[in-house]
Amino acid sequence: MTDEPIVAEAEGRVSRLPLRPAAEMDDVLDMVWPETGLQTGCRVSSRPKDTLGEDDVVELDIDFVKVSLSPLEFIQLASFLRMSIDGLLERHPGLQRAVVNAFDIPD
Repeated sequence: MTDEPIVAEAEGRVSRLPLRPAAEMDDVLDMVWPETGLQTGCRVSSRPKDTLGEDDVVELDIDFVKVSLSPLEFIQLASFLRMSIDGLLERHPGLQRAVVNAFDIPD
């Protein structure tokens, strides 16, 4: 198996703007959830404040899976997950305790 990324290319010729040079990555958040042992992390292209563009990358690590998305795709995924959680809690309100516990930070 190779570490090369899998990239889907559109059929035909698509003109694109030249990409900015690759940036170093900054850690946004790394967490191991104590209840389940789920390891999660988020890194983003290192850019000056408010200059992240669609050719930059947001990496999301979930245990052994890494997803690389554009900033807009990452926000869309987060919105989808939020709506999915709302739907799950509507169907199974007893899981609300898990939400409270996830953000219960001891003093």
